[in-house]
Amino acid sequence: MADKEGGGPSPWIAFLAGIVLVAVIAFGIVAYSGGFQRDSTADLEINLPDTNIDPPDINLPEPPPAPQMPPSADTAPAPEPITP
Repeated sequence: MADKEGGGPSPWIAFLAGIVLVAVIAFGIVAYSGGFQRDSTADLEINLPDTNIDPPDINLPEPPPAPQMPPSADTAPAPEPITP
């Protein structure tokens, strides 16, 4: 089998250089597309007259009765087991 020969620090330098290159390209794309400029917002002013509208009178029906617990759901303690 071939012995593994160390390449020294050059693969790590190439890896870090690739990360820096990608970061520089991403920064350039964002800067070129205007990503660092502040977005302008529109000034909107609405002048409406003061109107007082009375809330409608709604007669709602009575709600249905609350559900009851079924008889099998008693919270009584279980009987002690009988051991001989």
